[in-house]
Amino acid sequence: MSELQLYLLAGGAVFVAGVYAYNVWTERTARRKAEQAFGERPGDALFVAAAKGERHEPTLGDVPAGGLDSTLPPTARKAPTEELEAPGGPAAEISSRIDTVAVILADDPIISEQLDPLLDALQAHTTPVHVEGIVDEQWHPVATSPKRSWRELRVGLQLASRSGPVGEEEIERFNRTIADFAAMANAVSQREAPNAAAARARDLDRFAASADIEVVINVVGQFGATFSIPRVKSLGLECGLSETTAGFMSYASDGSIEFVVRPLDDPNAKPGHTYTGLTFALDLPHAQDAAAILATMASTARTFARELGGELVDDARKPLSEAGIASIRRSLDKILHDMQSHGIPAGGTLAKRLFS
Repeated sequence: MSELQLYLLAGGAVFVAGVYAYNVWTERTARRKAEQAFGERPGDALFVAAAKGERHEPTLGDVPAGGLDSTLPPTARKAPTEELEAPGGPAAEISSRIDTVAVILADDPIISEQLDPLLDALQAHTTPVHVEGIVDEQWHPVATSPKRSWRELRVGLQLASRSGPVGEEEIERFNRTIADFAAMANAVSQREAPNAAAARARDLDRFAASADIEVVINVVGQFGATFSIPRVKSLGLECGLSETTAGFMSYASDGSIEFVVRPLDDPNAKPGHTYTGLTFALDLPHAQDAAAILATMASTARTFARELGGELVDDARKPLSEAGIASIRRSLDKILHDMQSHGIPAGGTLAKRLFS
């Protein structure tokens, strides 16, 4: 064998070894990204603490037989965590607390035009869907992203709202959409098992039902007296309320609604120029500072009662005293604590999405 042939054989061996090493590195990089996206990280964006105080990188456990482009088994996600919000940019909306989240990883950047079929398909869902990409190591909605191509994308299907929980069939359809798009884009994806996501949706709906409270204070006329509508409108403006087609609104400095004032729902009321009463209502899950808003709402209701010759009553038309309002406040504190412990604080972005 000539010297030239030996050189060619040696060079070929080096090339093959280099290709193999590159493929191994690429596979490990993709696996590591998937683990970072789906590993359990209850207290730290990068690590979890073991029972003995040791710290380990989060992992998926055994990767499903289908490889990275597969559905996670139910045991891989024992409980919803906030791992997919780390890193989360200020504009990020997706959260595994209220979404089932799919991650798409591509070797070659996916440009915005390639996303159009995915975005069109996701519009078929009746529940909100959000799509985000990595920008400067932070998640950012693709619709407002400063970048127009991404190697890493995540898609969140909201699991519940005031309309109820999402069913397993819809979650399966969502997963198929993600898998089909990943295949078309020559990418890989990870998705939550539909039965696990559906179970989380039902749990989330039960929690939402327990926290979806509207706090009301009614003002009615004494001895059956009614309130003149023009006088009510004038008084509302004097108290700094804004008149809308739904009644009067009290707005916070950031433009969010604090409480509303609407005619009392009285089936015996007759159309005319008077109200039989007024209802002051606070939508608790949307209130950023429910205690302060309740205090303001109660004070405004007292002003209306005093100026209109009425009195404060509860939904059972029983007089509402200061002790009664204090009792309402204590009940609110428990619900607010429960929302906070679920990672869905009242008035926050997640609460506004869930209670919509």
